[in-house]
Amino acid sequence: MKQIILADHDPQWHHFAKLIGAVSWPAGKYLANEMIAHHFLDWERVIVLTDGDQLVGFCAIVKEDIVKASGYSPFIGYVFVSEAYRGRHLSERLVTIAESQLTQVGFRKAYIVTKHIGLYEKFGYQQIGTSIDQMGRKMRILEKELK
Repeated sequence: MKQIILADHDPQWHHFAKLIGAVSWPAGKYLANEMIAHHFLDWERVIVLTDGDQLVGFCAIVKEDIVKASGYSPFIGYVFVSEAYRGRHLSERLVTIAESQLTQVGFRKAYIVTKHIGLYEKFGYQQIGTSIDQMGRKMRILEKELK
């Protein structure tokens, strides 16, 4: 399994945007469109896991996630693992890689917006609030101190 950390304008950026846009989860298409439109700051990244030429999973580190103007930043968002690869702790691997990237840039906290209960808490995240996302859904905002 290979991990690739992509910055906007990376030679593989559009290739992976197409693969991400084709996954079964609707947020993948949203992330892919953001990538194609180059809506990324210089420190924002997309992290992908591959198995040969197969996209296994991805996540992104972004200034804002689906909850806009929350007052929190940066976010680890769009965490997705392909159905055939689930149950192998790859979500944790993606989040860990994202956290490492954030600490390298100088961030000391990371945030996650989710409806899931229990998944990110296993990785040290704690709920600090709730907010309504762009789709009108109540979402949990989680925080973790990075080391």
